[in-house]
Amino acid sequence: MTIETVKKCYINGVVDQHTLFWGNGLGDWVPLRNLRGMGDCLNDPKTRFLKFIVNRFVYPVAERRRNRDRLHAEGKAKSPTMTKEQVAEWRRTREERLVAGEESTMLSLSLATGRRERAARKMAKAVEKAWRGLAGGEEPKTVESA
Repeated sequence: MTIETVKKCYINGVVDQHTLFWGNGLGDWVPLRNLRGMGDCLNDPKTRFLKFIVNRFVYPVAERRRNRDRLHAEGKAKSPTMTKEQVAEWRRTREERLVAGEESTMLSLSLATGRRERAARKMAKAVEKAWRGLAGGEEPKTVESA
């Protein structure tokens, strides 16, 4: 993948800083956050702003959780949304299985299709709503900062 593709996947929630990556020169799969230079790429102002917009307006956390629970009910996901405690327990047991050799570190990554159009529509509506809210229903005369 190119860095731009990784950034787009990160912004849209397809990957996070814990997603394992591998490439030429790497001896094993490593989390995205541990790849040299990726911290700066993912924390630049533009990427952080776009990630905020997606998480806040396009695909909010509550909607992601509802979607995950729906997929679980339909039998398309292994488990429903986990609580923080369940995630901590999963990580602990996964590390134990990795150390014991019962599980490998290779994970698959499938990209969601069809989200781009949906995201664009939702973002346009959110920006329009925010713009009207700033102006009290009217278009503002000036914008000092974003």
